[in-house]
Amino acid sequence: MENKNYHTRCPVFAYKLRQKRPERMKTDDSPFYIQATTFQDDNYGSKLLCYKGLFNSATSYRVSDAKNLHEKLFTLSEYNKLFRPDKNDIVTVKATYHLQYLNSLDVKSQIMSTTGLFTLTWIDSRLIWEKSSYGGIASIYVPEELVWHPALIVLNSIREVEKNFGAESTIRISSDGTLRWEPIAVLSTSCAMNVVFFPFDSQNCTIELASFGISSKEVKLEISSYALNLGLYKSHGDWSVEHTASQSSSITESGEDYSLLIFNLVLKRLSGHYIMIVIFPTILTAALTFVTFFLPIKSGIRIGYILTVVLTLVVLLTLYADTMPSTTHYPSILVALFAVTLGMAFLLVIITICLMGLHNKPKRHIAPKWMHFIVRKIRMCKLKLRCRARKINSIEQQQAIEDGPSTEEKKSVEKSMPLKPYSNKELAEFFDYFCFIVFTVLYILSFPITA
Repeated sequence: MENKNYHTRCPVFAYKLRQKRPERMKTDDSPFYIQATTFQDDNYGSKLLCYKGLFNSATSYRVSDAKNLHEKLFTLSEYNKLFRPDKNDIVTVKATYHLQYLNSLDVKSQIMSTTGLFTLTWIDSRLIWEKSSYGGIASIYVPEELVWHPALIVLNSIREVEKNFGAESTIRISSDGTLRWEPIAVLSTSCAMNVVFFPFDSQNCTIELASFGISSKEVKLEISSYALNLGLYKSHGDWSVEHTASQSSSITESGEDYSLLIFNLVLKRLSGHYIMIVIFPTILTAALTFVTFFLPIKSGIRIGYILTVVLTLVVLLTLYADTMPSTTHYPSILVALFAVTLGMAFLLVIITICLMGLHNKPKRHIAPKWMHFIVRKIRMCKLKLRCRARKINSIEQQQAIEDGPSTEEKKSVEKSMPLKPYSNKELAEFFDYFCFIVFTVLYILSFPITA
């Protein structure tokens, strides 16, 4: 650093720093640009910083070479960005979509919002040069508005495509005439979602890229080797990418065919959160409703208990309303299960009140005949099954099943049944046990039926 001529022998520059903002230095003969940040030290005064060149002589080039190349491509050759390359041939544009973020998946609005970038490559024979003639320059970057590029649209976008930072992107031009364009965009695309199996559902959403306005006879879109790349993807808290696919297609409008690329995203909902805070607590609370049958009928605490459980279930379902997908096109099975559970709980309240009233009714008030008839028929069937079970043995099992109990056995069973009316207490206890069996079976069957 003490050698005053050091900067003449190697690309190292030393200078006093007096500002706080970056300063950019260049010369026409310098093979590179240097950017440095200057600062002022109160204790030691001005300091010297030294920056080495980032390119060696084998890969560096002079600014004059880049200037001459730019003039050759865009000035001397009379390049016109309004005309596509090779007017007599079809321009083939290869596309890749790099998904970066899954911003949101709105079930109610049927909208998928994503952030990503498209990589588009094509060949323009007008932008070819010899690297050796321009200091070994292999590629340059130019603003997208400076060269011809395909006019593309996202066909299923429902909002205006938002460019990242609101800035225009650049296009890389290689010496062999290959152009690489990577526009970054925030997309809001329509997605038909089916939440029947919520929270174990999967959604198949698409991003449709089309060259609408330029027929496939002029510009043809093709899928590159990596059609949908997840190398830049950052995982989402509610959804995981299960599968990706892509396909080439076309659309016809006014007799013209236009190229269309479809990028498919299969997204699976992460259900662990919903199982722990929605399904599991609701099932446990619903199961508490059946504990009602174990409480004494004559006890007044029974009605208070069942009402408390029902109110708890209502509060839980109200809290879960925000987590449920709000759509009427495909109602969720989980919502149907909650509705069945709530309906059974309210029905259980009514039955509990009726059974308590029947149990506490005075003996002089006889219950309706249909209650006695139901109890007598059920008990008769139960006794018949017992007689049939005793009749069947290992030798005559099949014959016994076909013939059933004999006439004498039937008469003996009927004679054994009490003919006098049941008391209100007996009826209440019987229907209490009967309802417990029925409600338990229905509640267990509701899971596979709704699933």
